[in-house]
Amino acid sequence: MNFLNQPLLWGLTAVSLPVLIHLLNRRRFRKVPWAAMRFLKISVDQNQRRMKLEDWILLLVRCAMIALLAALMARPVMEGLSGVPGSKVAAAIIVDNSASMGTREDEFTRLSRAREAAHAILSGLPDGTSVALAGAFHAHEASNDLELVGSRIDRISQTDRHADLQHSLEVAARALDGQAASVKELYLVTDAHAPEWGSFGTLESQLREISMGIKVHLVTVGAPVGSNLAITSLRPAAALPSVNQPFRVDVDVTNHGSVSMSTVPVQLLVDGRPEGEPWIIPELKAGGRQSATLYASLPSPGYHRVTVMLEGDEMPFDDRRTVVMNARDEVSVLLVDGDPGQEARDSETFFLRHALAPVPGEEQADYPVQPSVISVSDLGGEDLDRHHAVVLANVADVPLGLADRLAAYVKAGGGLIIFAGANLRPESYNTLLHRKHGLLPVTFSYEEEVPVGPRRAVPPDTNPLELDGDLLARVTFREALGLKAGDMKFRPALRYDDGELALVESEYGRGKVFVFNSSVDLEWNDFAIRPAFVPFVNRLLGRIVQNREGGLNVEAGQTLRHRANAALAGRPATVYEMGDPEALGYLTTLSEGEGSSILEFDRADRAGAYQVAIEGEAEPVLFSVRPSDRESTPELLGSQQLDRLGASVELYRWDSDREQSLLRKKRKGAELWWPLLLVVIGFAGIEMVLAQWFSRSK
Repeated sequence: MNFLNQPLLWGLTAVSLPVLIHLLNRRRFRKVPWAAMRFLKISVDQNQRRMKLEDWILLLVRCAMIALLAALMARPVMEGLSGVPGSKVAAAIIVDNSASMGTREDEFTRLSRAREAAHAILSGLPDGTSVALAGAFHAHEASNDLELVGSRIDRISQTDRHADLQHSLEVAARALDGQAASVKELYLVTDAHAPEWGSFGTLESQLREISMGIKVHLVTVGAPVGSNLAITSLRPAAALPSVNQPFRVDVDVTNHGSVSMSTVPVQLLVDGRPEGEPWIIPELKAGGRQSATLYASLPSPGYHRVTVMLEGDEMPFDDRRTVVMNARDEVSVLLVDGDPGQEARDSETFFLRHALAPVPGEEQADYPVQPSVISVSDLGGEDLDRHHAVVLANVADVPLGLADRLAAYVKAGGGLIIFAGANLRPESYNTLLHRKHGLLPVTFSYEEEVPVGPRRAVPPDTNPLELDGDLLARVTFREALGLKAGDMKFRPALRYDDGELALVESEYGRGKVFVFNSSVDLEWNDFAIRPAFVPFVNRLLGRIVQNREGGLNVEAGQTLRHRANAALAGRPATVYEMGDPEALGYLTTLSEGEGSSILEFDRADRAGAYQVAIEGEAEPVLFSVRPSDRESTPELLGSQQLDRLGASVELYRWDSDREQSLLRKKRKGAELWWPLLLVVIGFAGIEMVLAQWFSRSK
């Protein structure tokens, strides 16, 4: 047994009051003999033993009553309060605020339940406790001000991120190890969402290890959800969308529940307004995935939010997904033809130009993509900065002056695409663009060092261009130069079926570079006359333009990294969520990078569209954030797993509001004031009865 208000135990000294009064009543009086006294003394002597016994009984009852009253005021508890009474306590409270904690249960979310539990934990801690509070991603410094900690609990917000709770436990345990407290307690409040725990065996051993020096409490909130529909993919087919030009939007919907769903509507919105009628999925089986095809158009130049949504369910975070698209008035592409032919069809850039602008000549002026073709000899007088991308198609050599200009152009945000061919001489590219400037992430080698076709091209697992593998399988590659990787970073965008590199992508300053080791005409392959060619070319250009103009797509919790003009380094920037004018913006500062300034933002915790306003920039930077797909599975840790964890930690299932006091009891023990009060009242009654009874008998 322990006492919460131990100083009040000094009240036990009041037990001496009845004893003192008893002793005072026994003081000797002056004896005055008189005749009749001897007859009374005979009667007194006969009852003396009985009177002494009654006095002792009353004295004991009164002392016991005072002692129990003092103990009552000291608040006795049974069990709990590990350590020595009065020990210094340090606590860490982790409140899971990952995407699954937004699951609705009646009018509450799991996160709101978790906040209630965290407040109950806080109320059970003694004054002066050092409390470190953390969400699953952001932590506060430990504080002895419990009122301040309570306000921080209320400010823990919902995210659409995937949490690594094992890592959170590890960090909290290390923080407690550094505390100079004899009693250390760790509380994790979570829905026990299975994907966030990783391997259960690892989790179990981790908790067992932590609990050897720290009292660990696992508080689970929420009940299992039977079904959940989620948008798992949103793919606009337009790499270069233009104003009022319809484009296809492909959507994947997954049923993560155990029950089949029928008549599932999928609605498309542009800037928050419905676009056309919903697509109806007739049936979506449990564990299955279905695709929906919708069509949209962008009404005006500039950035737009393209959103697809489902009807809301208990797990709402994955019922919407947004991408940011930019409708452009004009995209200028400079095509440098390294092998012009006598006939237009024989030119190196013939198929490339028509793939970029597939409209009759009289309509090309109104088409958003404006390709212009020049020869190598005309390149010296061309202003590269007015073009979104420069394409070198089978250009033999790169003169020193051109290499310097291309490096400066790409570093400032331009795009460079290089297609190989029979005219290309690797020494020039390798020396000036690779070794001198580092503009090319790879080097060319001669074709005799590379296996000779026919070969097929296949997209890598990451598939950054989102190319159709079935369409690529129809293309035959007969010849190609080799691409050798060095120390520079790049991303494989296309490989041959023998594993050799075909297309690589890299970043240089603010710009982007693509290197393709086969030709763009029909000399080395039949790519240009296959259905895969047009989307391939437009995806290349689309990634360059999107990179140049700042459209980005990241997963919730990932760091946004955007390159801006070098002159903007040190400038403040404000990041806020689009469509929510009430939302508070986050302030950040652009740092200095090599040839550019860098915006890094790691607080994109909610899915949707965000806007970055940079001081000194007329146009804001837009990016979209998607929710974590790993959070969509509704599976929680099972009762058997939780029971196994209960062998190492204090386990509490937060199932009902009326049970909030139990969490307090688990730390402090059960308070005994109520039964002790009944005992005190009982002793008071006994004392009154005995006093009256004994007075009548005397």
